[in-house]
Amino acid sequence: MNSTAATIDEARLAALAGRLGMPARQLLIAAARIAQADPARAADPAFRQRVLDGARNESTVAEDAARLMLTPIAAYSINELDRLFASLWPEAGQDE
Repeated sequence: MNSTAATIDEARLAALAGRLGMPARQLLIAAARIAQADPARAADPAFRQRVLDGARNESTVAEDAARLMLTPIAAYSINELDRLFASLWPEAGQDE
């Protein structure tokens, strides 16, 4: 993800989603939930794992909401997601 362009780097998102064994939309759902959590709670690996597990089993409505994150409507949150991914999985971007 590029913080200056405020766009989602779809290749990096897909790569991380693939490593986590889930579609990118479901990863966006998890990221949004983690971003909304209290920072201390969001830092807890068990909490993050529960959120990821829950995102793997999301409803159609949640999937539709996640698709909105791929549109300009969600541009304001992309920088926050970028920082979240970097803090949770700092090694994810190093494989490239």
